[in-house]
Amino acid sequence: MAHVRVRLTSVHRHEWITLTLFTFGLFLAFLTQRVIYDNGASLAAGLVYVCALLLLGAAYARADSAFALVARAPWVEPPPARVANSARWLFALPAFVFALIAFFEARPNVFTPLGVSAWATSLVLFIGAFWEGSPRHAWNRARAKIAALARRDPRGRRARWLCLALLGIMALGAFFYFYRLDALPAEMTSDHAEKILDTYDILHGEFSVFFERNTGREPLQFYLNALVVWLGLAPLDMLALKIVGAGAGVLTLPALFLLAREMFDDEVGLFAAFLGAVSIFPVAIARIGLRYPLAPLFVAWTLFFLLRALRRQSRNDFLSAGVLLGIGLNGYSPFRVVVGLVLAWLALWWLFGFVPAARAGRFIKNSAALFGAALLVFTPLLGYISTHPDMFAYRMATRLTSLETPVLGNPFWIFLDNNWRALQMFNVRGDVVWVNSLPNAPAVDFWLGACLAAGALYALYRLTRFREYPFALIFSAVFILLLPSTLAFAFPEENPSVVRAGGVAPLVMLLAALPLAWGRKLFAQVGSPNLGAFLVGVILVGVTLTNFGLYFERYDEQYRRAAWNSTEIADALRAFATRQNDWEHLYVVSAPHWVDYRAVGIHLGNFDFHDHLVENAAQFEAQARDPASKLYVLKNQDDESLALLRRLYPDGLATPVISRTPGRDFVAFFTQRP
Repeated sequence: MAHVRVRLTSVHRHEWITLTLFTFGLFLAFLTQRVIYDNGASLAAGLVYVCALLLLGAAYARADSAFALVARAPWVEPPPARVANSARWLFALPAFVFALIAFFEARPNVFTPLGVSAWATSLVLFIGAFWEGSPRHAWNRARAKIAALARRDPRGRRARWLCLALLGIMALGAFFYFYRLDALPAEMTSDHAEKILDTYDILHGEFSVFFERNTGREPLQFYLNALVVWLGLAPLDMLALKIVGAGAGVLTLPALFLLAREMFDDEVGLFAAFLGAVSIFPVAIARIGLRYPLAPLFVAWTLFFLLRALRRQSRNDFLSAGVLLGIGLNGYSPFRVVVGLVLAWLALWWLFGFVPAARAGRFIKNSAALFGAALLVFTPLLGYISTHPDMFAYRMATRLTSLETPVLGNPFWIFLDNNWRALQMFNVRGDVVWVNSLPNAPAVDFWLGACLAAGALYALYRLTRFREYPFALIFSAVFILLLPSTLAFAFPEENPSVVRAGGVAPLVMLLAALPLAWGRKLFAQVGSPNLGAFLVGVILVGVTLTNFGLYFERYDEQYRRAAWNSTEIADALRAFATRQNDWEHLYVVSAPHWVDYRAVGIHLGNFDFHDHLVENAAQFEAQARDPASKLYVLKNQDDESLALLRRLYPDGLATPVISRTPGRDFVAFFTQRP
């Protein structure tokens, strides 16, 4: 049984006043954020929110440095690494020779056996040339860390509990990311159909470097999809895509823990990972089955290794960050801004004075090794860009310039307005796209939204008052990772976008974790650690239950109402084909804003379904000359096509098909063989 001890003494009066201000301010923020989430922003809610933030700011100011979260020291002396044989430096030149071979082999937009083998060889040689120590030394260090978990001393027990806590959070995350994955989200969109067709091409021997369908896409997701299908984990349908996305979401959690711990401590890391495991923001973009979760995955891992490299000045960590940066550039287009983010963190580290003059040369060499590793991983795409720069940059250029539609207004003021609206995405009004989130609702729930506001205020206070470096890194990362959304000059209505700004999710969870860790520490300082742990536990339970309801109930319902029911349409066609033993005379009648016929075909196992799409009257008339029985499916309001079918087939039977989802009924028109 837990005992709660509260000491109300004159010695602790200062701390209790601080704690009261913080607790009341956070509680008021929760209430106000809930009102905003349910009813939208208003002047009254804004004034109350300001009062809550003033109370929190007063608590932070009163606590000063006595109860601050301790930022990790910016400089840690790494354990001595065994210097590798100097002859390994000779590997560097052959590495770039093999990279040139891979570059030229990729220019026709195809992975060839020669190009892939040269690409892999260049990476192995480059890492071998610059890696400090030997593989045996790295293995011995890993074994020593694993052995430390079995020690009976307090340090060993703490390490075991920490591992168990992280594994528990990952198990919770696996539940949120994989629960009912086959059924939710329920239906394909056109994006899903295109990704499945790209994966189909891979499975049938078309190994593209850059997938040009629908303005072009980087290759990583499609090859992971193909791997899932090849391993037999799922058929080639939407589930295969969702398995890749959900897996990426779960793999982000340990990186989120490690990144937060590299800045602060284990407790902040665990809180951040917990929030990332259950929040609808990362969960929704991971489960949708598109490339979106690849951005937060590689943002978290790249930034963790980068920060670790900066603190330890370890070349191996610089190389690891570079490899992950390069892999991320093969994933989702908005990740490209991370190149600028890495440069920004390197510059901030230098400006903060954390690079001693004696080590400046090593810092520059390690930074060059980072970008060298990233460049080698990016080599095939670089080869493609050399021959198709317009295609690679097309999607980005249409949002940033007047290539597709004119930029209306001064780009500077558009950019400022976009940033203002993007920052409101988490607390006031979020994305309008129903596929990615709850339309117009804040991107995170009201619990996490209030914690985020409190954490951002704490970070701003510590940065301006004490110049603590983690907060400069965090704020710079937030600004840069929002750029894929805020740079939509030509389409400002597309901002904020939770998917283009999805890379910011790890930093959002980190900021939201700060007041939880700070508040629990404050309760412990006044002699009530159990009470603090209980209240934090209540918040975490509230976050979990709220997000479960938001995603698995509210999001599911609105998604089904918005998506076209290609599954039910395919079921109707399949029933006819099975009964008639005829898979040829199945037709989807085209109509504006209706189902994507490709999704219907994919459900039927037909990945080239275009011949079954009817787009004009001439096709109807040509098909009427075929005496075979046929089945047409039509949009419920397509009276013109239905009238034409009745004229061509006077004995035809039109049957309304009632959907499980209101508003998604359709018509099945059956023609009987004479």
